Amino acid sequence: MNKILSLIYSLGHLILAGMEWVLLGWAIRLYRQSSSLAMIVLPIVLASISYDNLILGIGSFIGEGELLKNLSMVRFLIHYLVVPLFIVVGVELAHRAGAKWANSVVRILSWFVAFTLAGIDVSTHYIGLDLVPVRFAGMLRYTVAQVSGPPIITIVVNIFMLLIGIGLWFRIKWPWLFVGTLVALIGNGIPSSVVGTLAGSASEFVMAFSLLLTEECSQFLGKQIESLETKKIEAVIPK
Repeated sequence: MNKILSLIYSLGHLILAGMEWVLLGWAIRLYRQSSSLAMIVLPIVLASISYDNLILGIGSFIGEGELLKNLSMVRFLIHYLVVPLFIVVGVELAHRAGAKWANSVVRILSWFVAFTLAGIDVSTHYIGLDLVPVRFAGMLRYTVAQVSGPPIITIVVNIFMLLIGIGLWFRIKWPWLFVGTLVALIGNGIPSSVVGTLAGSASEFVMAFSLLLTEECSQFLGKQIESLETKKIEAVIPK
């Protein structure tokens, strides 16, 4: 039974890793269409969570040892460095949606906050990190030996994105960023010791998908506004 569950969990993570590269391609296409800064940062995030899922997916095949442990150390480092970048993506999407608070100062400040949070996470959690092998439903992964508490910075980032999602919901009648972020918040809040890592990883995929949908919506609305303005100008200028 454990072998079957291990295969399901491993394949689930590998499928997510592949789907996140599809999202990465989508993000690059959206960037080429609009030069959106959010679509420069989001591919970095997508590549990192794809790596996360890849290592989780192949852990049982590699087996316990230094190789998997070192790959897992990289996985944790990337996680601590990249998760705060969601703040930059959120602020950029709010700016593109026309939120007045997302001005140039706030956009620059978002980078400072993201790097500060990443630095805090690395200094407090990564330095001196001790990983131990753990099996859930037969799937092998390396995780923190002693968890000191909930992932505060991840939760803070999710709450920040949730607030941006609420703002976009009211501003442009677009609820899907809020929905995607809420799913991520719930998924990250469920202890992996109870349900494994697949739920949290899937919820991060949903959040990334909602970010891309939001950018697609922003571009569509932008084109509509541009088209209406062009028609108004053509109506005023005599032929």
